[in-house]
Amino acid sequence: MRSLFDDVEDVKVAEAKPPRNTGKILKIAGIVVGVLVLAGGGYAGYRVLNPPRLTERPLPLRPDQLLGELKEARDGIDIQTRDIYDRIKQFNTRQDQLGRKPVSFSQVFLQGLSAEEEAALDKLVREEKDPSYKGVLGQVVEDMKKIRDLQTKVAELESKLPGEGMEVKPGDTHMKLAKEWLTKQRGIPESRAKELAERLNLLDGQLEKGFKVYFYYDPAKDFFGTWVSQGDAKRTPLALVRAKEMKLIGERDTAIAKSKDLEEKKAELEETLANLEKQIAELEVRKAGLESNVADLVRGKREAEEKVQMTSAELAQQKNSMFYEADLAARLRARGVLTIRNKVEDIGDVKFASSLDLSQNKSITLKPSQFGIARIRDVRVVPAYLEGKKIDVKLGDDGTVEVTVLDEKAVRGQKVLLVVEKGR
Repeated sequence: MRSLFDDVEDVKVAEAKPPRNTGKILKIAGIVVGVLVLAGGGYAGYRVLNPPRLTERPLPLRPDQLLGELKEARDGIDIQTRDIYDRIKQFNTRQDQLGRKPVSFSQVFLQGLSAEEEAALDKLVREEKDPSYKGVLGQVVEDMKKIRDLQTKVAELESKLPGEGMEVKPGDTHMKLAKEWLTKQRGIPESRAKELAERLNLLDGQLEKGFKVYFYYDPAKDFFGTWVSQGDAKRTPLALVRAKEMKLIGERDTAIAKSKDLEEKKAELEETLANLEKQIAELEVRKAGLESNVADLVRGKREAEEKVQMTSAELAQQKNSMFYEADLAARLRARGVLTIRNKVEDIGDVKFASSLDLSQNKSITLKPSQFGIARIRDVRVVPAYLEGKKIDVKLGDDGTVEVTVLDEKAVRGQKVLLVVEKGR
């Protein structure tokens, strides 16, 4: 080690350094600065494209700065929500054109939404309402207003509801209590109260002690209502109604049994009536027969009287002859030859112009031309008991009718009507 006191000859002086190249240094510094500027710009562009989350930003110093940040974030949310809504509408328009199932708005927000919330969100979209934060908040305000209106109406209705009700006393009826409540509690005239009460299906008869009766009246609508609860009674109003129904059913069954008994008695009486009517008909037939016999007796009496008045010559002629009249029924009736007595055809009290001498001839030929008709349909013999066994009637092929006496003794001296029936 050398000291300050050594010879200077042996000390070497340093050689002078060459001058530095500053251009190269400046070039390198420019490159570094450019890289730094590019890095800063890239970071700034990255932050523009990917801004930091709201909670990652520096904390604002003043409230107005915070409000500004929050407003900017809210506007961003609304813009993104509207973009999502418009994008879904574009996609669904194409889906409709292709006939495919559209995408619902709630599918974007399925996580964290209940079924009711999902349905409410889809309803907003279907009704083309704003699904953004601002739109949803407006819908909430509108719904709150509706809720307040409904609460007001509910309060009004609750104020009109009945109180504790009226307890039923012995002898009370639903109609009586209803009219008393309307007149005393509501001041409604008695006639109007009766009209309001009669509009309702009130319980019939007396109510049971302990029942409670409630009333409701809305003056604005002129509406009156009432109902009955069990209260302290042993059975319910429904049980009372059913008991009355059972009583009515019992009375109905009794009435049905009586009605059935009456029906059976009615059937017996109808059978008895039918038998009596049958007997009456038989008696009528017997009566007709008796009347016919009486007519025969009367006629026999009359003929006997005529015989007394006849001369011996007439008696001889009458003894061997049958007196007759032949004509249409209408003409015989008009002349009084054919009469009806007690519904039986009889011979009138007239003198017959035609006669048949049975000692000479026993038949009479009747022709249609005699009576001015085209055809004879039938000939009836009066009295009817002579036809058949006593007098025979035959229709000929030529349109004539042959009347033949079979029993001379039966018709000798008798009056006989030959009633001609006109043919078509």
